[in-house]
Amino acid sequence: MNAETMMRGENLLDVRGLETHFFGEDSVTRALGGVSFQVKSGETLGIVGESGCGKSVTALSVLRLLPKRSAKTVSGEVNFQGRDLLKLSEGEMRNVRGNEIAMIFQEPMTSLNPVHTVGRQIAEAVEIHTKASRSEAMAKAEEMLHLVSIADPKRRLTNYPHEMSGGMRQRVMIAMALACTPKLLIADEPTTALDVTIQAQILRLVVDLKERTGTAVMFITHDLGVVAETCQRVIVMYAGQIVEQANVVDLFSRPAHPYTQGLLRSMPDPRRGRQNRLAEIPGIVPSLREPIVGCSFAPRCPHAVEICRTKTPSLREIEPNHAASCWRAEEVMSL
Repeated sequence: MNAETMMRGENLLDVRGLETHFFGEDSVTRALGGVSFQVKSGETLGIVGESGCGKSVTALSVLRLLPKRSAKTVSGEVNFQGRDLLKLSEGEMRNVRGNEIAMIFQEPMTSLNPVHTVGRQIAEAVEIHTKASRSEAMAKAEEMLHLVSIADPKRRLTNYPHEMSGGMRQRVMIAMALACTPKLLIADEPTTALDVTIQAQILRLVVDLKERTGTAVMFITHDLGVVAETCQRVIVMYAGQIVEQANVVDLFSRPAHPYTQGLLRSMPDPRRGRQNRLAEIPGIVPSLREPIVGCSFAPRCPHAVEICRTKTPSLREIEPNHAASCWRAEEVMSL
């Protein structure tokens, strides 16, 4: 069975063969090499991998937020509720962003406008997408600040971003993203810049709001612990491609790709005791400026054989609802 069709159900977002390139003066970086996945209505999908693997580029490609001078989605489809977002006009796309699909970025200080109050910024999004009056939009902004558990929300409406802590600013970003009740929320490393205690609060908040609103969530992270706590299904990316996808329980208990196994072994595990050091994945991610022959992970893989170095594996179903792009996936899964 083709891995693109193995995930049955109502697909809210259906990405097919997405290829995105970055263009330099004398080189082309193939940031995404034919990425295909689905997000179902109401589910939380995790996208994991090392820095530079293509997680954030995938999100920016879906929302068409790539820098126009240096990047371009050269092929593929991004079907959202029956519409290919790549074929919409810029005006139509603006109606999708923030309204039907919203995004939370990892650093709120670069996303919030420092010269406008947080209340005004949330209200502006409501006014644009719902045609609400100014007073109605401010009432909605106060409601959203209360929803994300910010104390004294009416007073906080008049705060500027610099007057809030990092955790509060991230809550404001979540309030802004959910103000128009989007069908899909893309969270790009939303807790990276926060301390551990605040990270846990933000994660609980996102999960709670998702359950209350029914919004589907696409969670982009390098932290498998976050995936275990928040997601139903997970995609593992490496060198601009999906190398494994499965539900969370199967991925953690029976990983089918050596790269996924390496990520799991690099997680802290108190059961190892003091003598067991964290395992590392040897080598480096290949350059995406040059064509890759064979499996992109082969130079770092302890299980690689000749076919791995000469022929590119496709993403294929290993068992029901579990796919991997590895020539030896069945053997790897049994290790």
